[in-house]
Amino acid sequence: MPPEVKSNWDVSLLKGLSPLPLNLKRFFARGPEIIRAEQVFVREVPLQELGLTLLFVLFAAVWLVFSADALTWATGSPLESPALQTMRGINFVFTTGIVLYLVLRRTFRTRRAAQEASRLNQERFESAALATTDAIWDLNLESKLFWWSDGMQKNFGYPADEVSSSFDWWHQRVHPEDRVRVVDSIRKVVESGGRNWTGEYRFRRRDGSYAIVMDRGYIIPDAAGKPTRLVGGLSDVSERRLAEKALEKSRQQLRALTARLQAGREEERAVVAREIHDDLGQVLTALKLELDWLEREIGKQPGDVVLNRFLERVVESQELVTGAMQSVQRIATDLRPALLDNLGLAEALREEGRRFQERSGTTCDLRLPPEPLNVSPEAAIAIFRVFQEALTNVVRHAQASGVKAELERSANQIILRIEDNGRGIPPQALDDPSSLGLLGMAERASALGGQVAVAPLTPQGTRVILQLPCLGSQEPDRRL
Repeated sequence: MPPEVKSNWDVSLLKGLSPLPLNLKRFFARGPEIIRAEQVFVREVPLQELGLTLLFVLFAAVWLVFSADALTWATGSPLESPALQTMRGINFVFTTGIVLYLVLRRTFRTRRAAQEASRLNQERFESAALATTDAIWDLNLESKLFWWSDGMQKNFGYPADEVSSSFDWWHQRVHPEDRVRVVDSIRKVVESGGRNWTGEYRFRRRDGSYAIVMDRGYIIPDAAGKPTRLVGGLSDVSERRLAEKALEKSRQQLRALTARLQAGREEERAVVAREIHDDLGQVLTALKLELDWLEREIGKQPGDVVLNRFLERVVESQELVTGAMQSVQRIATDLRPALLDNLGLAEALREEGRRFQERSGTTCDLRLPPEPLNVSPEAAIAIFRVFQEALTNVVRHAQASGVKAELERSANQIILRIEDNGRGIPPQALDDPSSLGLLGMAERASALGGQVAVAPLTPQGTRVILQLPCLGSQEPDRRL
């Protein structure tokens, strides 16, 4: 370590620090405690020494005054006798020597203790700098000189003989696009009287490549409160940031795939529902008409007991066909409600709420805005499916007697709120990967840039909130 740099390092910074602190965040968070220790050492210890010194001098002065009278009385010698003057001189020299010895002895002992504590603290700091994987640094804000630990070589490849204490050495290795931003952020923290500084930037390695680093520092003021030093640690987070970017890219691809699958599934549902409604529904309608004709024709043969059995079978067949037609209508509606495509979202939500009341016996209080809402077809499908899934969860799990739902539009988003008075969703179910219904709602919202929040209510019940942004670029659903 260069002498001019070592002199800038106040080893009292590490007073009371345990050996090998590997957690740098906790290490630098001890700044206030360290500052208080410095203030105690600078202010309280000298005052204590000064007080003891004054006490010794006062005792010596009292002793010299009264001891002279005592000697005069004890010897009975005249005041100006040579013997008395000699004894007074010896007494003065002896008393002064004792006082000086006591003062110097205590001062030297205190100084040796402080030097020993400083040596131990310096060893602890150097051990911490060697043990941590970060590059620890100390910047003197007045001289603009750095001290760097051996972490510069371990992390960035710079040997000790190539690491300079100059501020420009570090500044030139910061990426040119980041230099002004980083220096300005440090200056703002120092000038505002802050204590903590954090910055992320690109730092050039010895081989010329750039590492993404997380730099954290703590400002150390002097006894007057003026910032004098900035102490911190430099961490190489390149691999972490690359992994985060890869993960984010994977998430975006997965969301795009999910959105495409959902769109394809909705299209397939619409096709299947249309085919079931048009083809199978028409066949069943024709079959019912034929059975109605057959019933009327059999009824025209009065008094024929043999035909009564055929008439009963025809009536039973009519009932079966009627039930099949209702099933076809229900299946087609579940796949893709015709009201959503023909009359719009509002009517589809009303019909779904009515069907929910009929099959579950649970009341559904649905409140829709009086004015038309312009939403895209994708948003209309997402809102309807979230509403449908929330009502399905109420039937399966909530054991509720009532549901309240409200659809509204604010300045920049569409909000759907659904609340029930059931037993409430357990907290562990919110993070359960097998809760595919909740996951499906979240993915639908995420594909459109929105979000779904599910939370238990107090004292009971569950709330589902869907928030979708108002995207004017999308084609609006004019049927609302």
